[in-house]
Amino acid sequence: MEFRQIRYALSVAKERSFTKAAKRLNISQSAVSEQVKLLEEEAGFPLFQRTPRGIDVTDRGRTYLYEAERIVGDVLSLADTARRLRGAAQDTFTIGMGSGLAQIFMPRLFGELDQIMPGTRVEIVTAPTRTIFGDLHEERLDAVITIESDPDRVPAGLSFDRLAVVDMMLIVPPKHPLARVRSPIDVGRLIAEPIVMSELSVGYGQVVMSLFTDLGIRPNILAIANNVDTIKAIVQTGKAIAIVPGPCADNEVELGVLKRLAIAPTRNIALALYRRRQPFSRRKEGLFSGLRDALKG
Repeated sequence: MEFRQIRYALSVAKERSFTKAAKRLNISQSAVSEQVKLLEEEAGFPLFQRTPRGIDVTDRGRTYLYEAERIVGDVLSLADTARRLRGAAQDTFTIGMGSGLAQIFMPRLFGELDQIMPGTRVEIVTAPTRTIFGDLHEERLDAVITIESDPDRVPAGLSFDRLAVVDMMLIVPPKHPLARVRSPIDVGRLIAEPIVMSELSVGYGQVVMSLFTDLGIRPNILAIANNVDTIKAIVQTGKAIAIVPGPCADNEVELGVLKRLAIAPTRNIALALYRRRQPFSRRKEGLFSGLRDALKG
């Protein structure tokens, strides 16, 4: 039994496909199949079975691979220990974040950083929802903070913890006629208003688009931007309005450059912390737990 055989089998289980596992591992499919077959021969039972839906894990394979994940985590912990004993550079934990979420979560994280991630350098990457999901799946990120999305729009092998639920709200320039309205703004009333949207198929954009399509109308889209900061900057020009997670505009509302208004029907979104299901090293598991607890506030 070799460590690479376990890694290959875990990748097949995660992807539910030998082809996708091979692509992720950057090796040939035949190499993956051969090594998994050798592992199955040594184990004495099949780990996978073919179904109409593709590759599935057998009952005994599920138990076997569960233990294999634990062993992989222990091996990675041993590598961390060796690095610290060599006096190597501090650990790095890389976090991906959907646009606009810094105002909500960075004060929580950095308020307790020394306690939850001692001796660790934090790297933060802000990108559109689809991009950070892909980077997490490809192991370029350790964890991701973003909108909780439909499972069929998220790469396989990811799990999440819900962090918060926030209301979607309308933002307009202070001098816009809608800024004087006291009651929640009917979304149907916005049909003629130029609006700035985010990605239309995932994340905030999908949520905002559904507000209109549920009413059987199409928004008057002026521009599509892949981050909330750009959306807010466009709204400040007075040329458009937008619907974004309410807390994402806290700073601009406090500065008086934007007005935030409730909408009807109301719509809220859940924000979540995503990770890969496969284990970290023991130290990184501890860092992730501390991160999750701090972000839940």
